[in-house]
Amino acid sequence: MKKVLMAASESSHFKNFHIPYIQRLLDGGVEVHTASNGDFSLDGVVHTRLGFRKRLLSPANIAVIFRLAKLIRRERYDAVYTNSTLAGFAGRMAVILSGSKRTECRHICHGYLFDDDGSARSRVYLMFEKLVRGHTSLLAVMNADDLRIAEKYRLGGKIIFIDGMGLDTEKFPPLTAEEISRQRARFGAENTLFLCVGEFSPRKNQSAVLRAFARLERTDCRLIFAGGGALIEECRTLAETLGIAGRTFFLGHCSDMNVLYRACDCLVSASRFEGLPFNVMEALYCGETVLLSDVKGNRDLSDRVYPYNDDAALAGLMETVKPAPRENKLPERYLLSRCLENNADLLRYNL
Repeated sequence: MKKVLMAASESSHFKNFHIPYIQRLLDGGVEVHTASNGDFSLDGVVHTRLGFRKRLLSPANIAVIFRLAKLIRRERYDAVYTNSTLAGFAGRMAVILSGSKRTECRHICHGYLFDDDGSARSRVYLMFEKLVRGHTSLLAVMNADDLRIAEKYRLGGKIIFIDGMGLDTEKFPPLTAEEISRQRARFGAENTLFLCVGEFSPRKNQSAVLRAFARLERTDCRLIFAGGGALIEECRTLAETLGIAGRTFFLGHCSDMNVLYRACDCLVSASRFEGLPFNVMEALYCGETVLLSDVKGNRDLSDRVYPYNDDAALAGLMETVKPAPRENKLPERYLLSRCLENNADLLRYNL
């Protein structure tokens, strides 16, 4: 029986993206182990909890690499799947340190945290990718910019393009008009509702959305944030400073995003980097208009983008948004049913 390890920095990664793929491997007779920060439970899967820290070169992450290397030597995996930047580097470095000749490493890039712009930041991140490229037998990327970077610097032995991991439409069923009206009433049903989704972080850049919203001449709108994170209080303070606190809502973590997507009129993103943003795909599927920063990942999903960090440009676009009839705006190739068929064989490369 073939045996594989899937590594991610957080167990939510498995829950949000990988369960259908894990199940496909299990159904094919492959033994699946997972490793991440946090707990993960799925019938037939063996999970190892790891102490990842967000800072790439944290001593804790170095300890994780050696622990993973020991695990790889003991379990003799046929393949290790790695995801995202942190677990991607740690997992592939662990394969190298394990000394295992039989273990292939397949990396799923959910978005490089750098551009090919020659900046100091980009050179550092690219250096780490180059360190492990020789042990990356399969590299999957999911936006056009990352594909160009991967091919230019030969960051994997076999490089493939995928349309993400797939949106599970069962999580986003249609709602009745009454259900939508009840949700809109929380914020003022007569208003145009702007929604910003994601962890409050420098990468998601919510402060730029607040500054743009403060520029609006129109008053028939509200701005809603869904998500928590280290910078949420800083953004609350900024909203008060800008004089828009009365028209801004900070909801924290939301368990039922389907209701929010279907009640709001427009998703706004000011992200600095993206892979293939799920929140944008979810909003498009639920019929929202989207206004996105002109960065990789966003560009793959919409041509309605504005120059990155240009508050005035974003405000200008927001001025034009009005409630509109709802219909699915997400191309079929991004749906889970399509991606699972297109990706499964590729991700089982040589198993």
